[in-house]
Amino acid sequence: MGYAWVFTGVAAEASEFMSKQTMLAVLLIGLAGGAGAADFRPETMGVATLDRAPGPNWVWANDFTFGFMADGRTYLLDVGTGEFLGMLSTGSMFLKLDIPADRKLVYNAATYYERVVRGKRTDVINIFDPQTLDFVGEIPIPAKRLTSIPTLINSGITNDQRFLLVYNMTPAQSVSVIDLAERRFVGEVITPGCGMTLPGERRFRMLCADGSLLSVELDAAGKEARRARSPRFFDPQRDPLTEKPVRIGDDWWFVSFEGMVQPMDLAGELPRLPPSWSLLSDADRADGWRIGGIELLGVHAKTRRLYALMHQGGPDTHKDPGSEVWVYDLGTRQRLQRIALRDPATSILITQADEPLLVAVLIGVPNVEVYSATTGQHQRTIGEIGHTVALLQNY
Repeated sequence: MGYAWVFTGVAAEASEFMSKQTMLAVLLIGLAGGAGAADFRPETMGVATLDRAPGPNWVWANDFTFGFMADGRTYLLDVGTGEFLGMLSTGSMFLKLDIPADRKLVYNAATYYERVVRGKRTDVINIFDPQTLDFVGEIPIPAKRLTSIPTLINSGITNDQRFLLVYNMTPAQSVSVIDLAERRFVGEVITPGCGMTLPGERRFRMLCADGSLLSVELDAAGKEARRARSPRFFDPQRDPLTEKPVRIGDDWWFVSFEGMVQPMDLAGELPRLPPSWSLLSDADRADGWRIGGIELLGVHAKTRRLYALMHQGGPDTHKDPGSEVWVYDLGTRQRLQRIALRDPATSILITQADEPLLVAVLIGVPNVEVYSATTGQHQRTIGEIGHTVALLQNY
């Protein structure tokens, strides 16, 4: 009991002391505020706008926030200057953005749940204003879009900029067609045994499980007009193609698990599939070099150079981070350069500036590393970007 009285007395004394101190602080703040009250201006809230057009070194860093996938985000960076420009909230299981050629709007396929992590599922196409980064609308779509590790070909816009294509897997496979001009869901194209979307001129292609390529033509309303299947051109059991291509216009390049590059010319009604070629020499293979990562290829349109993320490892290490980026001339198919990365990377991107930059991230590390794509010299680190940035996209 005695101890209680002692502690009570100490507490009361301390309380009185604190009250006096608090009153003194309030008095001093009041005097200071009075002296500067005439200069006080309340803060005005509003929406900032980007003060310039997108530049050739503007990059979206797509974060599917692995620890809390209901809150996907993408960050807009100028990797040429290191500036952070803005952010979009992109919904649950965020995979990528879809950006029309005129850049007047930005789209992304998103999933939402009624109770955030449970309840009724709703899938939509989000629409954003690229100047303010404000949300401006949405288009409901069937709640069946693919949710997976992000890839750049789970959705895409046809070359005429009219239709957005979204790959579905439930596990039944199909493609949702969305009319961007009328902002409405058009319909679903059933595509059993074939996955992803390679958009073309009012058509799309898909890789199929038997090693062939499916082509689907759309009519003016976005409905299926006809389809065709190519002969088998790769062996999905012996050496499958990864689902991670790059493109320049209608020219696409895929790479296999064993480092074979498969070009595709998809400009015509029928695809043209030139012979494949290897990224690796016999000596490279003997040293254990192989392709790997999440976004493992980059390409620069003006110089027609292909960039490949490479690491040393055994079979089934095709998602391991890379320690080097190897550079190839797409005309001669010869390796021109090896760029040693300062830190390992799981994704790379090449900006389309005249002096291109190589941008690299390691999933789970919130740093964006920027190199010269010409010399390989490290330029800068942009820190504190996201949680699990998996894909990079040019604006």
